[in-house]
Amino acid sequence: MKTNLPIFPVADLNSVRFAELSNVYNGYAHELGIKEIKKFRDKPTGIKRVTEIMAQYQEAVAKVEQTETPAPVKPVKAAKPAKKSTGKGKGKGNTKTDMTTKVEIAKGRENKEASIADAVFTAVIEFGNPTVQELVDHIVETYTKPRSDVPVTRGFVVSAIRFFVKEGTLKFS
Repeated sequence: MKTNLPIFPVADLNSVRFAELSNVYNGYAHELGIKEIKKFRDKPTGIKRVTEIMAQYQEAVAKVEQTETPAPVKPVKAAKPAKKSTGKGKGKGNTKTDMTTKVEIAKGRENKEASIADAVFTAVIEFGNPTVQELVDHIVETYTKPRSDVPVTRGFVVSAIRFFVKEGTLKFS
């Protein structure tokens, strides 16, 4: 809203050529982010719509000018030092997983073929108690989602491992 478009009195709009009214309207519409038009049905409709959009533009400019006054700056509090996670979070919410923790199978699980569970459990068996980092790296490199063939992200794999640990089929050692 940095452009200062001219505001025409209605009398001046009467002198604007009918074909140019849509250009005047579209200048305001562009600034306001409103859909532009091709032409008006007739000149009185065009003058009415241009007058209305000019009023909208004036209101928007007034709001922008009011919000541009600098707000008082709030002091920033110093951040507390982060607690070191063991990867065995008992609290609520998203806890950090220690990527150097070893993973092992706690109990058997029926997994669908080509599922993320199948990939995780197969990798744990193949590597023989890998670290979380080794497991995540291997699965990100080799596994894609079955129906879409989209590669998985590190966060997705870590979340899956956390789920299996919470479920009790995998455990951190």
